Amino acid sequence: MSNIKRVGIVGLGVIGQRLISEFKKSSAIEIAGICDRQVELAKQTSTQLEGVPFYTDYEDLIQQDDVDFVYVAVPPAIHHDVVMAAFAHKKHVLCEKPLANSDQEGLNMLNEGQKTGLIHAMHFPLAYQKAFFFMKGLVDEGSLGDIRRIYLKMHFPEWPRPWQKTPWIGKREQGGFIREITPHYLQMILALFGPVKKVTSSVEFPEDETASELGVIATIELESGLKVLVDGLVGQAGKEHISFTIHGTEQSVALDDWRVVKTAYKGEDWQQVDLSETNLPHYSLIDEMVKKLDGEDAYLVGFDEGYAVQKVLEKLLEG
Repeated sequence: MSNIKRVGIVGLGVIGQRLISEFKKSSAIEIAGICDRQVELAKQTSTQLEGVPFYTDYEDLIQQDDVDFVYVAVPPAIHHDVVMAAFAHKKHVLCEKPLANSDQEGLNMLNEGQKTGLIHAMHFPLAYQKAFFFMKGLVDEGSLGDIRRIYLKMHFPEWPRPWQKTPWIGKREQGGFIREITPHYLQMILALFGPVKKVTSSVEFPEDETASELGVIATIELESGLKVLVDGLVGQAGKEHISFTIHGTEQSVALDDWRVVKTAYKGEDWQQVDLSETNLPHYSLIDEMVKKLDGEDAYLVGFDEGYAVQKVLEKLLEG
């Protein structure tokens, strides 16, 4: 039985609250403290957590001796400062994606994490799910035949989405769907197919110079020669639709709207695949973090992968 690991949580927005729920389910994790600049939100969350200490300055939380690791769930522009402070206080880190808000910030964070020898993990949910390992199996086994194209579609009737009206996520500085959504799939692309050679991107921005992008058409050329077409759009008629598709000469596979896995053979219709009863691997991020904290082997996405994603992300945004 593992010793209880105590986490300090910095950032109590939508994503932070989601992982708080997961931490609460774990018998191996105790929430030692929480932090948010919005004092009322911090107070409210503390009450919901039966009086867990709350802070409005992350330095005050991070320096607490009883915090084993820090979960960083603040907006991207603050990741660098919080993570570097955590490393300075010898705290392990679990960070939300994207890793940082620039290439240089991401490199600083990776270098510091490697130098300190502390755990530097990232929350890329898709990387831990059966859908990823199903797609990986098809790629590795050659079941798709020759891969002809990889296609990432991200279409939103409005951005920010109705449930996500935070002050920053619709702003160009650190928000937008390219920063918020694309990293999930870039991580999968790099894990499945290897490094990127070239990015060609055309981004559509609104007249408001503070507002985030309205669209992107981009081509990501991998070192293997494969090409990824990125098609992102805001404001079109129809429902939100996110789809990641790998087209092969013998079989194609798609992950629709985060959870729906489909395959199609040449000349046939798409068929949904039920992975619930399969023996495919899947992992709990929380459980893997606990293993790593105990010095055991664990399946975790680290800052090395996060930085590789960051470099591609910045090239997409430059278009």
